[in-house]
Amino acid sequence: MPTDQSRSINPLRLAKAKERIVGSLQLGSLARLKGLLLENKGELKYSLTFDYDEAGVCVVGSSIESRLILQCQRCFKPVEVEINKSSLLGVVNDDEDAFDSLAREYEPLQLNDSLITVEELVEDELLLSIPLSALHPLDQCTAIEDLERINAEAKLNPFSGLAALIKDKD
Repeated sequence: MPTDQSRSINPLRLAKAKERIVGSLQLGSLARLKGLLLENKGELKYSLTFDYDEAGVCVVGSSIESRLILQCQRCFKPVEVEINKSSLLGVVNDDEDAFDSLAREYEPLQLNDSLITVEELVEDELLLSIPLSALHPLDQCTAIEDLERINAEAKLNPFSGLAALIKDKD
């Protein structure tokens, strides 16, 4: 079922009808993501399925795919990170008991009211899947040579600072 991503949806109603929503979003349209990306180009593909489990919990199956350009935390150059995330979300309200009774295989999807936008739901899932520290593979990172040189210099004489202090004392 195609949908307008900015339109509010009711997961509980969609679960009763066992609906499925498939679509894509432009990365540049996701406001909370903009500060994390080096390039706001590309798209995010998603699939959302709505159903109820045996215990009567509304379950949202979420699957997202995208390629993000982030900053490598070693060399500070662009690194492409591929995102492929699937998760099962259990819909809960503000009630603390609802969180505690949620099955372990579900991630909680808290709804303050019964509505959420597809864009908000998908952006939340994408933000949760971004690595804390984006890095190039070791064999591709330009900072590795600098790190090896620094480490080699530090290993030459770890007590050279003490030797200088002893010379000054004499």
